[in-house]
Amino acid sequence: MKDNHQQTVLITGAGSGMGLHTAQTLALENYKVYAGIRAPEGRNAHKSAQLREYVERHGKTVEIVDLDIHLEDSCQATVDKIVENDGSIDILIHNAAHLFIGFSEGFTPEQLSSSINTNAIGAHRLNRAALPYMRKQKSGMLLYVGSGITNLTAPFMTPYVMGKAAFDALAENTAYEVGQFGIETTIVMPGVFMEGTSHFATAEFPRDEPIINEYECLQQDYQNYEPGLRNLFRFGAAPIQGVADEIAEILKLPRGQRPLRTTVDYSDYLAEPGNVVRESLTERVFRIMNYSHLLKVDLHAK
Repeated sequence: MKDNHQQTVLITGAGSGMGLHTAQTLALENYKVYAGIRAPEGRNAHKSAQLREYVERHGKTVEIVDLDIHLEDSCQATVDKIVENDGSIDILIHNAAHLFIGFSEGFTPEQLSSSINTNAIGAHRLNRAALPYMRKQKSGMLLYVGSGITNLTAPFMTPYVMGKAAFDALAENTAYEVGQFGIETTIVMPGVFMEGTSHFATAEFPRDEPIINEYECLQQDYQNYEPGLRNLFRFGAAPIQGVADEIAEILKLPRGQRPLRTTVDYSDYLAEPGNVVRESLTERVFRIMNYSHLLKVDLHAK
């Protein structure tokens, strides 16, 4: 059981990268952390051990749960377990994602569907499991680890960009509705990170080989993708821990003061101005439609 001062946090994709660092950081800051990892006692047992050993070495604890966001039953069982154990689910961090790299035409429709399933629909499945509890509580926090690539896109990652764009749309549209139940939303938008994440090591590539062969004229551009990304780093290192630190800072803010969007970017990608324009245009349209109240979380929801 958690003590009276702990908040429960469920993190998806907590076995590596941003999810792992976030789980470690929040556990050390005395949150009751439930770290979602697929097959944590099977093929990902090494990830579970790494997380548990780190946390326990610092005198804290972490609960590792077998969570597959592709399965509705898995999402529901995980959320039910948290509420049964601790009485509430306070914070849900959507971090799980999967990268796709290659020529757009070479990806099969099934691969596009797979990307949207992992990068967006999985979060919706988990929301549907958690939101009934949060609505009953009249409180809660949905935090989405999105991407600056939804503001400023680039070639050779079409399925991933599509998935992250859908993820972003899910987060923002849902926020306006659940905010009236006292539930807050923040979309953290990391910039370019080349190290510290398993994204590139586990990336998926186009399956239609004959089509890929037709793109010989773009091979040089494709091969320059990684060097091109590295050209954006003119300001030193890009520690993945920065994302976890930003999440921790957001969670420390008082209710009602957490931003809808924030960025963590050590590169020269500079997708932030898009957020300013988006916010301004949204406020204008919502005012005209008499929806301005939906832009604010109702902290006194009944």
